[in-house]
Amino acid sequence: MRKVFLLTGFNNWGKTTLIYDLFGKRRFLKHIPHVYSGKNFCVIPQSNDDLGEPGYIDAYKDRVNKALSNWGTPGYIFSAFCPTKEPTNDSSRIISSIYSGDNVYIIPIVYKWCGHAKLILPKIEDYYKMHKNVQVHPLSSKMTGTPKLKELQKVIAPLL
Repeated sequence: MRKVFLLTGFNNWGKTTLIYDLFGKRRFLKHIPHVYSGKNFCVIPQSNDDLGEPGYIDAYKDRVNKALSNWGTPGYIFSAFCPTKEPTNDSSRIISSIYSGDNVYIIPIVYKWCGHAKLILPKIEDYYKMHKNVQVHPLSSKMTGTPKLKELQKVIAPLL
């Protein structure tokens, strides 16, 4: 079973910046693994909010297929993700569609980078509770930059 880490927040929430910082790079080529903590990851830096549901699913398939062709089956996936409930971009449907056989770790960024917006964590947990393969592990710090990155690393470490 693969391990899928979905760094979750809305548009301009700081997801991609945290992914850049976690992997220490700004470009995620499709045909090579991206190493974190000794594990080879397939990274999807754009969320379903950026690409829409069909675009996100296509990006996922493209990256996984490139991985299969070039370095093998990705055992780990890390992606930006948006908890949308829109009829044309339903995050729960995305999980059912492409991550149903995986261990999925939703990592909500509770506070937006500016500190002026907050995810309602109980609503997030409630929305995904139908998925038996999903766990929610929030980042609750209001801090940005290095403190937020350290919190993310601390959340991920026992899940690897």
